[in-house]
Amino acid sequence: MTIRRNCVTLTLCILSAFSTSVVVNTQQAKAEKICSNRSLYGAYEAQSAGYINNTDPYALQGLLTYDGNGKITGTILVRSVAGQVTTNLPTQGTYQVNSDCSFTLSFQRTDGTTANYSGVVYDDGNKFSFTQTDPGTIVNTKGERVKNYNPYR
Repeated sequence: MTIRRNCVTLTLCILSAFSTSVVVNTQQAKAEKICSNRSLYGAYEAQSAGYINNTDPYALQGLLTYDGNGKITGTILVRSVAGQVTTNLPTQGTYQVNSDCSFTLSFQRTDGTTANYSGVVYDDGNKFSFTQTDPGTIVNTKGERVKNYNPYR
């Protein structure tokens, strides 16, 4: 009787450990999402600050729309460069999100040149941060989705 009880107890312990392992592994798989261009979709509020031309203070407030396919459109609501303020500037660009949620993007400047950035998407695509990678700049940007809607989720 004792041997049988021990066998039943051992069997139950093994089954319990197996089922716990399956649940934990399933939860880990759900938590490890793979990012893509579709991770950025919708309207985002963006704020930038830093320096350009190695010395000129820079600040920006914008509203950017990511299309989920690598294109960005938007409006720079206000931009200050060394105290010179401009408002309501249209902007456009492109982006590429990698599977590890890092991404690169480029914006077309009004003078025809591009501004290049590298960053990361996080909080299930609701937030991002990026840093300008062009020489002579120290500009960091953070953004957050304005409307929590992404049909690609």
